[in-house]
Amino acid sequence: MVKIIFTRHGETLWNIEGRVQGALDSALTEKGIRQARRLGERLQNEGITRIYSSDLPRAKATAEEVRQILGLNEVLTEPALRELSFGEWEGQKWWDLREQYPELFALWDSGPHKVQIPGGENMWDVTTRAWNFVNKLPQLHAGETICVVTHGITLQCIVKKALGIPVEQWQDVPWQHNTAVNIFEFYEDGLIKPVLIADHSHLDGLIQPASGFTKEKKEA
Repeated sequence: MVKIIFTRHGETLWNIEGRVQGALDSALTEKGIRQARRLGERLQNEGITRIYSSDLPRAKATAEEVRQILGLNEVLTEPALRELSFGEWEGQKWWDLREQYPELFALWDSGPHKVQIPGGENMWDVTTRAWNFVNKLPQLHAGETICVVTHGITLQCIVKKALGIPVEQWQDVPWQHNTAVNIFEFYEDGLIKPVLIADHSHLDGLIQPASGFTKEKKEA
């Protein structure tokens, strides 16, 4: 058996500005760094032996904060853990895009899996590439506890796959706040046992809402 702890990076500048990140990047905010450190403290007693991270800087910075607290030697980076590519939308504000593409966002609000983003990926693309990597970990690290730092949508796709929930059932998994903790046990016979889903109790007031991702507009 291998225990895998999946989490999301800390809050970034573009998170609070409501900009689409995807394969682009922005730095962690001071709150994001505090979230990452709280995450590291939360995971101190989990017996983590190694950390994997998306190769995007916001995820690596989060993983590095955790690594230092846990006293591990390195963070292993993996491109398959990147966020969904938002193509032409990247760097733009969610609410500007909503005004520019009202019909596309009406479809997005009814189910993000229905949308093929111009020049980007869809939910099946992300699920396939991320799960192909995750599926290798039980054989590579049998008997260990692994931490995997990724991104909001990618994390949603991984958690749904682990729970056996179809991509189409987007709302059946709680939203993954920055540094939310998800724990699964992967057994040799293929059984995947969920232990904890989307837990953010370690944040204690340090939660950042998903600004612009959903149709409810957040006031600045």
